Amino acid sequence: SSSSSSSSAFSFTRYDKNGPVKCVGKPVQFSVLKNTTTEVVVEFTITDSTPVTASQDITVSLQSHTRAFTISSVGSITSVDTLSTMAYVNEWMFQPISIYGFFEEGSVQMRSLTNGHFAASHNPKRIYALGTDTNTPSSFDLNFSSMHSNVVMTTKTATSSSSVQVVVSGQYPGEEDVWDEKGWYESSAWRSNRYNFTSTTPRNATFMSSSSPTSWNNTYMLYLNDRNFPTSTISTQTNLDVSDLEAFLTGVYGSSPGCLCTYPNEVKKGEHVYQIATTINRPGYGYSGTYNYFDPDNFLSISSLLYSGDAFLQEQARLVIERSGAFLKPNGQLPHHFVVDQPVYLALSGATQTGPNAFWTLTGLQYAKVSGNITWLHSYMPTLRSAANFCFNLIDFNNYLLDAPGSLMIDVFIRSNFTSDSNAMIVGLLREFADAEEVVGNKTGAVLLRSLAVNVSTAVNERLWASNGVGRGGDDHFITQLNPDNTTRDFVDYDSNFIAVANGIPSISRSQAIFNRIDRGQCAAAGGGGPEYVSGVYYGPKDTVNGNIGDSATAMGRIAWFESHARKRIGDRKTFDDHILAPLQKDLIANTWLHERYQCAGGQMTNRTDAYFEYPATVAMMLREIRYGVNIGLLTVTIDPFGPTSFVYSIGNVHVEYSSDRVSVQVPGTVSRTYNVFGLVPNAVFNITTDRPCNIHPSSAPTTSDGTLTFIFSPTIEGCTVTAQIAK
Repeated sequence: SSSSSSSSAFSFTRYDKNGPVKCVGKPVQFSVLKNTTTEVVVEFTITDSTPVTASQDITVSLQSHTRAFTISSVGSITSVDTLSTMAYVNEWMFQPISIYGFFEEGSVQMRSLTNGHFAASHNPKRIYALGTDTNTPSSFDLNFSSMHSNVVMTTKTATSSSSVQVVVSGQYPGEEDVWDEKGWYESSAWRSNRYNFTSTTPRNATFMSSSSPTSWNNTYMLYLNDRNFPTSTISTQTNLDVSDLEAFLTGVYGSSPGCLCTYPNEVKKGEHVYQIATTINRPGYGYSGTYNYFDPDNFLSISSLLYSGDAFLQEQARLVIERSGAFLKPNGQLPHHFVVDQPVYLALSGATQTGPNAFWTLTGLQYAKVSGNITWLHSYMPTLRSAANFCFNLIDFNNYLLDAPGSLMIDVFIRSNFTSDSNAMIVGLLREFADAEEVVGNKTGAVLLRSLAVNVSTAVNERLWASNGVGRGGDDHFITQLNPDNTTRDFVDYDSNFIAVANGIPSISRSQAIFNRIDRGQCAAAGGGGPEYVSGVYYGPKDTVNGNIGDSATAMGRIAWFESHARKRIGDRKTFDDHILAPLQKDLIANTWLHERYQCAGGQMTNRTDAYFEYPATVAMMLREIRYGVNIGLLTVTIDPFGPTSFVYSIGNVHVEYSSDRVSVQVPGTVSRTYNVFGLVPNAVFNITTDRPCNIHPSSAPTTSDGTLTFIFSPTIEGCTVTAQIAK
């Protein structure tokens, strides 16, 4: 092992009342058990010195075409000094500064807490760490396939930036299931000079007894990477472009999992609730003590969790969704957020927003779509309906416009009555919820919702468009709001106009006019501003709740996400690639974590909250949904890349192989869906087959003149792969 925090190491250590003793009583013996082109296996034997005797064999194997080192730890203790020895520990020490633990009871994370120690009483599933405070990126990813020992996660100790301590016998002396900075010994002087000490003070030590475990047998899978993302969920086969893969997995694993507060004591000591913060623990959370914002914060963070394709993270996402859903008011209103463990129904500004209900409902549908858990959708549909109806009931059926009590997703902006943000958003929500109703068998309800979406879309075009004499005029954008007395307010809002285009409300010609207006406006991303600014006209103190102008001159990831969908709708790939995705992708790879907001001139606002979820999650979503066009719906699966002509997307439980003459798709779930694949050879016949376990009769389908292939696939079991290949 090594005492340098810049290196990785392993140590078998006995924690004694007089200090830690590395178990190297005899020279480490090793032997090569196997050395072939397909597998290498090496065994190390480590033996403790007096006054106690312990030994273990560490077997390390690496197979070809795998990323994992399989590590077996088999050991035993022949005698114990019950007056001196606290524990025997296998410690894995690494460089990365932020550590993430997935346990049976939830998720916990910490970055750079000095001498941080977290002793878990629950069994670990996976522990990984990533990020650096130097210019040397790296990550480790430790999966526990057979684990019979407790673990201690550490951060920023004298020997490593992060580590996993497997307590094979004995116990950690501190409190379990909370972070503490004392570690194994009380003396801070000793902690600062760990292996060079003259005296120590064990903290409330419980020494090993004759009843302590005398043997252990643990198996781990260790994945190492020289980039800031873990790799156990990706294969060694061809995958995305390297920079895209790095940005995607850094966005998915660096931020949102660290925001999860689902382990016991994470939100409130003595409680186990499922909530999610706005930042990682670094140490301490941004917007301290508040959780579960769906305006649309956690729609974005949970979407990135779901896109991991990791079953554990998808389950954590469901539990967070249900936590907020448990506190719906009788009228369906969702909590705006939680203060500690208590729901609050108004925004921090004091406003009532439509956003929490709209985006929480979409998050629930997102979970069902991406996980394939349609059984859950059937059982949870009454709760989702109640939340969705809170928004639908705000629609004035005299003119088919939603009468909003406040802003959709920028709570400090004063917006009310017939607003373009909430009305543009409700069109998308109506369509999505119609699909959900159809899936659960309510086809009549689905028809009604789709019809209502058409009516609202028509009304938005007719009544909220800035034609001559309406708002600021120009015939090139939607106004901010229309009041009951027919007066208007118009700040040339970038957010609401992008939402409208993304949801297909304006025609292509109107959409182009919107982009022409915004792209020549202040701070627009197309002109070099941070992706993406809030409005073309400044919201001053009189235009914001209590004069709060904190979001009046800033860019937001949520707006960039809507803009990306809007740009794709009109085919503006250059602006998407060069001015939206590229700067964010570059910053994410360089920094791992990003600040809450971007500036008018581009670049991060370093005075805003650090290690915020929004931009990393947005980058991951834009890569999957826009660039590679992998979109799983309740009724459809769409593969519609925006730029790439040939790629493999193989992450978690989603696998797509795409080229112009062949596409192969595996997604979760067994629901029948319509597959729409774009960019294939036009006017051709494609043969459609499945892999052997599915055993579905082959068929064929033609592509259109623009290369679009449409077919229906009904998988018989989970994990079916469908392939469409051009007929020869």
